Amino acid sequence: MSASASADRSDPTRQRLQSVRPLMVLVLFFGSGLTALLLQTLWMRELALLFGSGAQAAAATLAAFFLGLAAGGAFWGVLSPRLRQPLRWYGLLELGVALGALGCLFLLPTFHGLYGALYDQVSAPRLLLAVKLALALMLLFPAAFCMGGTLPVLSPLLAGTPGQRTGIAGRWLPVLYGVNTLGAAVGAFAAAFVLPQAIGWRWSYWLAILIAAGVGVGAWWLSTRVTALDGSAGQPVTVRDSTLATAQSWGTLRFLAFLSGFVTLALEVLWTRMFAQVLHNSVYSFAAILIVFLIALGIGALLVSGFSRQIQRTADRWLGVLLISAGLLVATTPLVFMKITDGLGYLGHNEGWIPYLATLFSAVTWTLFLPTLVLGLVFPTLLRLAASHPRPVGQTVGTLVALNTLGAIAGALAAGFLFLDWLGLWRSIGFMAALYLAAVLWLPWLTIPTAAAPQRRLRIVALMGLLSLLSVIDLSRLPIVRIDHDRRGEMLVQVWESGAGTVAVVRRGDDLRIKVDNHYTLGGTAGRGYEERQAHLPLLLHPAPEEVFFIGLGTGITAGAALHHPVRRVVVAELLPHAIIAARTHFAPWQNGLFDDPRVRVLATDGRNHLAATRSRFDVMIGDLFIPWEAGAGNLYTIEHFTRVRERLAPGGLFAQWLPLYQLSEQEFGSIARTFSAVFPQVTLWRGDFLPHGPIVALIGAVDAQPLDGAALREREQALAAARNSPFADWPAGGSPLLLFYAGNLGELRERLEGYPLSTDARPIIELRAPRTQRQQAAGQADWFTGSPLVAFFEDLQRALPPAVDPYLSRLDEAGQGVVTAGLEGFRTRLGTGSRTTRPVNPVTPDEEATALREELRRLRAARDDLERWLPEL
Repeated sequence: MSASASADRSDPTRQRLQSVRPLMVLVLFFGSGLTALLLQTLWMRELALLFGSGAQAAAATLAAFFLGLAAGGAFWGVLSPRLRQPLRWYGLLELGVALGALGCLFLLPTFHGLYGALYDQVSAPRLLLAVKLALALMLLFPAAFCMGGTLPVLSPLLAGTPGQRTGIAGRWLPVLYGVNTLGAAVGAFAAAFVLPQAIGWRWSYWLAILIAAGVGVGAWWLSTRVTALDGSAGQPVTVRDSTLATAQSWGTLRFLAFLSGFVTLALEVLWTRMFAQVLHNSVYSFAAILIVFLIALGIGALLVSGFSRQIQRTADRWLGVLLISAGLLVATTPLVFMKITDGLGYLGHNEGWIPYLATLFSAVTWTLFLPTLVLGLVFPTLLRLAASHPRPVGQTVGTLVALNTLGAIAGALAAGFLFLDWLGLWRSIGFMAALYLAAVLWLPWLTIPTAAAPQRRLRIVALMGLLSLLSVIDLSRLPIVRIDHDRRGEMLVQVWESGAGTVAVVRRGDDLRIKVDNHYTLGGTAGRGYEERQAHLPLLLHPAPEEVFFIGLGTGITAGAALHHPVRRVVVAELLPHAIIAARTHFAPWQNGLFDDPRVRVLATDGRNHLAATRSRFDVMIGDLFIPWEAGAGNLYTIEHFTRVRERLAPGGLFAQWLPLYQLSEQEFGSIARTFSAVFPQVTLWRGDFLPHGPIVALIGAVDAQPLDGAALREREQALAAARNSPFADWPAGGSPLLLFYAGNLGELRERLEGYPLSTDARPIIELRAPRTQRQQAAGQADWFTGSPLVAFFEDLQRALPPAVDPYLSRLDEAGQGVVTAGLEGFRTRLGTGSRTTRPVNPVTPDEEATALREELRRLRAARDDLERWLPEL
């Protein structure tokens, strides 16, 4: 029997681990990782509802969480050498996590009120960001502080007695870290693909609390089967013949721990931004990236345990090889990504849901797995080396965890708010690669005389890698936006990059449009008539709109149209700051002086968050066309959001939520309509155009139910026509032309919506279902709510409640009621032309739409013939 084997068998650490059954400890720590990721996801969601979905609000939440982790790692690391029952203290920390999470749950309603009270009092954006960070710290710090202490507290259990520390502890620390990370990957999968759909977000939160409490109780029970440490485990020890037995090497370990956290989290932000250019950016897409990322990190940590002895013998060379390999692999990720996506092409364009997920996971794995695996070797290697350092092992581990976490905070914030703005996506990834290659130049701090030659070779390789980043690889040559010049004649006008997204102004012929993340269009000049109508319709329906609020800016054409009305103040909330810059810089000729009018205030903020916090009230509020499957958009279709909108309406106020039916199934439209109707006593449905295969509609909600005054509406239409120098004021037909767009009174037909589920913050039906529907529609497995089904729905509404008996239309004369009927007939006959025009591909102009309607309306009865020459104004 070898001497080392005999020593292992007599090692008190091995005996302790055998007595507590290491598998049970690993299961508990796996549960810790799962709980931590579940709670982090839920906290990010809850605080996004409180602070808004903007990049700065997310950064404040993430910083508060990581600060708690860092403080916990440092504090409990210092305390750990004096804890004689590590498992018991670990159990107490997990119970502390459960109690902290429970406190967050009950304190959130109070914080909503507190934040609302502060919101209107704080005008400076940076001060408001500081308020968000302070509130997030108050909520998250206790639980995160306990989470951060779990690994340092468990470390003395593995430390062994003086002189025996380098074996078992060195192998077990990376295993614990890896198992915890794999637990986090399972938590990420559950939080995205399983729990919200099965039990909703609120019950998912309770489940996470129960798991944390279960881990705590399990660790406490397990501690009763282990004898207390004798006081020698985890204490400082003189380590002979180690390349790390100097104060200088301890400084290097700390530096590399910070650098590892900085680079790893910065790359997570950058790689997520990279894949956002080619995905439908739903909660599922972002979760897939995180899952692959965590799995690779976890496997990397487990590999470190397998190479434990080699790492100990050649620590300096091992770290040098890791840093060089990681740097070079990171530098190649943009090139691999461009190859896999065929130059920023949309992934899985015509694939169904399951094939799309397979394509997504495959693309992410091929691009990121190997670089992340090597990245995942670095910090566990530092933990492995910490076990042999002449310091208390718990204190060493706690310090490294704290520094790694602080580096993660710095990296995530720097990538999201500095590097993307300053360097752009590709150069930022190259810069992260360069940091690791440059770090090799500091590795001589670890060098012992016999290793001088290998270290010189490593420095030469690192230097060559840095030079190749500037010459051979040269990521700056990669395109930022996919431009289809040959087929569509597109030209890139200007582009901005930030942590919130890539915003580009693109010209296609005479059409100028704003694109976000390559494949999402915020609007364009070719659809000017449609965009203006989104403001005109609700503003004409209100008797005297003075205070107006827009959720979403887009090109600014819709908000600019409001200035044709006698408004006193217009407030616009736009989540993307660079979309505001793009609209102001390139779309001024179509905005009616939006950015020069003193009545207008454009805010770079989350519209829902602003309405939830402000105390201002508005006569008319207008929700833009939001992409249903985009992450965060589902929050704008929930009963809680609609309730806050209702609270911000002035007496007699109206809220118009525009819906893109070419991006919604009938089930999703029904869910939104039922949720909307549950909040507003009066709900009417209006068409936004006459495109049966690319339609938009508006749900108009009113708190004070009252019939439409046709005569007053006609007067407002004439005033608007005069303000626009339009001949529309001489409309010769009876009634109002706006009535052509009236589709029905959903408020009186609520029973037809009862079969659809309500969308709530706890169970956001649209956010969870729309991404699946979008993929199913692309594969021909589902249909949007357009064409014949939509016409049948409009016909059913009018048949169930004809204009003559509709309470909302009770003040209209016979001519006005006839215009409503003519509108449905025009929409029906538009379908009969067989046109398959859809708004997202190639929107027709109002003149083209009017020409087609003229031909179709000739078949209407003679009394409606006068509509023809006025259709261009519609």
